Amino acid sequence: MFLLVVVCLLLSSLQAQSRSIGDILEKSNEETENSTEQDDISVSAIIERANKYAGQRMNEPSIVFGDIAVATNSEITDPCTAYGCKWQRSQNGKVFVPFLISGEYSSKEKNVILQGLRSFEKSTCIRFRPRTEERDYINIQPNSGCYSFVGRRIGGQTVSLDRAGCISLNIVQHELLHALGFHHEHNRSDRDNHVQILFTNIIPGQEHNFGKIKTNNLKTAYDYSSVMHYGRFAFSKNRQPTIIPFPDGLFEPEQFLKKLFMMYLLVVIISLLLSSVPAQSRPIEDPIEKISGKAGNITEKDHMPVSTIIETNNAGQEIDGALIMFGDIAVPKGFQNADQCTSRGCKWEQSRDGKVYVPYVIANQYSANERRVIEQGLQSFSAVSCIRFVPHEGQRDFLHIQSHAGCYSYLGRRGGGQIVSLQRRGCVYYYIVQHELLHALGFHHEQNRSDRDKHIRIVFENIIPAQEHNFIKRPTNNLATPYDYNSVMHYSRYAFSRNNEPTMIPIPDRNVAIGEARSMSPNDILRINRLYCS
Repeated sequence: MFLLVVVCLLLSSLQAQSRSIGDILEKSNEETENSTEQDDISVSAIIERANKYAGQRMNEPSIVFGDIAVATNSEITDPCTAYGCKWQRSQNGKVFVPFLISGEYSSKEKNVILQGLRSFEKSTCIRFRPRTEERDYINIQPNSGCYSFVGRRIGGQTVSLDRAGCISLNIVQHELLHALGFHHEHNRSDRDNHVQILFTNIIPGQEHNFGKIKTNNLKTAYDYSSVMHYGRFAFSKNRQPTIIPFPDGLFEPEQFLKKLFMMYLLVVIISLLLSSVPAQSRPIEDPIEKISGKAGNITEKDHMPVSTIIETNNAGQEIDGALIMFGDIAVPKGFQNADQCTSRGCKWEQSRDGKVYVPYVIANQYSANERRVIEQGLQSFSAVSCIRFVPHEGQRDFLHIQSHAGCYSYLGRRGGGQIVSLQRRGCVYYYIVQHELLHALGFHHEQNRSDRDKHIRIVFENIIPAQEHNFIKRPTNNLATPYDYNSVMHYSRYAFSRNNEPTMIPIPDRNVAIGEARSMSPNDILRINRLYCS
């Protein structure tokens, strides 16, 4: 009871010193209502459209959930904050998040971005500040599409706001919320109590954007009007709804900023309660205002729902260098065999001598023994195919083998230096090197190929929730080769199992070994030669 009284007094004091939280939210809403002709397009549609070619340029990450560049964070806040990806709170109760804005933006575009950054200050303890020398910061770049990593990452983390389609206040806020650790509203754990997903209306291959995730919802109600909620027709293949709210089928407006208060602002209240010295109230120069001058006007997409922006901008889900999953999340990709990739021209070119030369660079992060294993994997292709992995000597396109968090590769040639991640702890094995290099050549997993249902049965009830997308069947060109249980590209029987029960069962003989290869199979080799060496 005493604590409640103190909190009430504190909030009363805060109201006396400045605007109330309600006023702030109301003001924020008023400001975001200043938009022009494209205001009715949802965020997901804008992002889907803007991310049509996301990830094609050098150093861009893979994309999943539509616009998120994270391989491991697939929840609203809980798993992210559980392993320390929250931005730290300072002693004065504020959470300072350093940022850089690329010089490629026009002054008008920059002002829209700055408005989005500043909008968090009006109602939360979040303070986006220009970077000086901080190790961790947000690097806002006009890459291909609108996307962000989830939560704080070490070093400079990209928030992509493509100049062609992503510069609007709601998209800036949406991507910044990802960077603070939040996921999409329609993926949260209790969503089935509030919306119905019509999978029959979803574009084939985009079902993963609607996976349900085990989330910590911070004791906030499901919010149809959240800037993190996709639109009713997100990823629709037939202009019919993919998301239907119930029971009345109408979206009821609520303030999306409640979640941000619960996660960050309440810690400020607690810290003030425990502090014996009240914070001094003095005018503080706005560093954002300092670098921007008076904020410019919000541009024409500001009232598009998040899902519309994401959906329209991320329409090209199967593109060189990035797979868009769950609408707007960037994570390691590869969900075709060879057909979709090669149809877009992501094959490595064959030279006049009949060889296919693929330049590579190996980061100096590896020990001599680790480097030797990687080079063995690279050279193994020379003995069985026309593929020749050669040291990089100034070529524009090349593989950059680095020890990032995990084992992953882009699908096929994507232009510039493309990352093949072989984490030192866990990925530096001969067959893993071959597996990731096959992705880089344009091949996907065996269990995703178009005829897989004739050879394996997917047991979806045994799959970890929200990992179902790993088992989506793709329309692939299988190069006239048989389904291969022994392919180095085949997942194991218990891949992504939630209960130690099989997720894949071979048919008709359920006892056939699958996913146990330790090197490329004869069929893997045959496919390389048919795709590249014929």
